[in-house]
Amino acid sequence: MKKHKILDAPKSDSNAVKQPDKQADNKALQTYTRQQIKEIVFKMTTTGSVEPALNKLADGLLSKWRQGSPKERHKVEKEFMEQVSAVMYGFEADTHIALMEGFGERYRGGAKEMCRQFINDFDCKTAAEKILAESAATAFMRYLDGSRRLNGCMDASEYISDERTRYLGYLSKQMDRSHRQYLSSISMIKQLKAPAIEMNIKTKNAFVAQNQQINAPQAPNETNESK
Repeated sequence: MKKHKILDAPKSDSNAVKQPDKQADNKALQTYTRQQIKEIVFKMTTTGSVEPALNKLADGLLSKWRQGSPKERHKVEKEFMEQVSAVMYGFEADTHIALMEGFGERYRGGAKEMCRQFINDFDCKTAAEKILAESAATAFMRYLDGSRRLNGCMDASEYISDERTRYLGYLSKQMDRSHRQYLSSISMIKQLKAPAIEMNIKTKNAFVAQNQQINAPQAPNETNESK
């Protein structure tokens, strides 16, 4: 009787895809509460954020740029400028970089210097006060630019056309608007810097107007009363 040949067991294919163990995957997954999700998402940063830019600069990028060889500086130049840009825009209240970019080369330096002078004049300490000083500098530089353009179009020897008249009116309105914005920003800075006034009025009806003086009635002096 002819014997049947026993076939060898199939060899395992190293390239075969293993079927995932659903039970193991379910054990590995972790569920999060709404509060945990918020905390995780809020800690995540996007491109251009200040904190990761500061970390990268502190982790050696700044040292390579300032102390490295010309070859090393060229290698990290692009990344270095990206991180520096993120930091400068992130601290706008101190750098005023966006303020400068709002103007052409003619007024960039003047806008930044004017903002610094406002900060020094009003002793601005908080970010809100510095931003208002920046707003005042922006409005003032726009007023100067509008004045330059308006004076340049006021030559009496040139023909005054309808288009020219409308353009002059537009410049005049822009100057008035810039001047009002400037005064509004300066006034708001003064209000923030003004000391708070504490008042304690015990009455059912009280009418307090601007610049009104309130005199509290004094009790009669018993020693001076006639008997």
